[in-house]
Amino acid sequence: MDRIDWGALYGQYTAHHFGAWCRRKYAGEFELPAAAVARIARPAPEDVAWITDALKHGTRPPAGRKWFVSQLLRRSDSMAESLLVPVLDAAIDEVDPSYNQHFVRPCDKAFGERRVYKYLLSVVESGTDFRKAGAVNALYWVGWEFRPPAQLPSSEVELLRNLLMRKRCLLLETFVENPSLDVRRSIISKLNLKPADYPDGHQALVVRAIDIARRHEDGYIRHRVEVQLGDLSGGFPCLPDRLK
Repeated sequence: MDRIDWGALYGQYTAHHFGAWCRRKYAGEFELPAAAVARIARPAPEDVAWITDALKHGTRPPAGRKWFVSQLLRRSDSMAESLLVPVLDAAIDEVDPSYNQHFVRPCDKAFGERRVYKYLLSVVESGTDFRKAGAVNALYWVGWEFRPPAQLPSSEVELLRNLLMRKRCLLLETFVENPSLDVRRSIISKLNLKPADYPDGHQALVVRAIDIARRHEDGYIRHRVEVQLGDLSGGFPCLPDRLK
């Protein structure tokens, strides 16, 4: 297996985008060598090390090495097992709740919704508050959120229902118990506020969650709970970015 000079390739990517920026023109996608794209599925240890580190560096696309990696991910039809967690961690750490999809969806495609869901839920359960909020944001882009159960194989439907109920209860518990502003901001728009949709032991928590949200000092949370309850029509502000 020939060695990929990732530093040189990233330098070409940067020159491509920076040169277009200087000319005030849209750069389009950087043309990636097929050999580099293939390493997403079959990386050497040094490839994993470079890609894993690159996923930790970037601001707004296309600036930063993680956005260079995101183009590799988008072009590849598969992904090595060793990259699953680093790529999902990049989604979790991304502070923009729209850009994180560029890391969630390749994992979804390569490993399936259940693997991705389980990892993200484990972070909501035991991560730092920053990572909890990021994992909640990333859950939005998992394929199950967009695909009705009727389109899934019957063997997956019960597993889907169990995971969705686990998520529903976990988000409710976390919203009530965790006072972190970023965590509550991330959860509120995804929180089911119908007591009948929960097991008996969680129904009282719905009332507590509504009370917390309505009394909260943060205007975004107060506004979103009214939207969730259907008591407020019209537009609503986007989820504020988390600050590292």
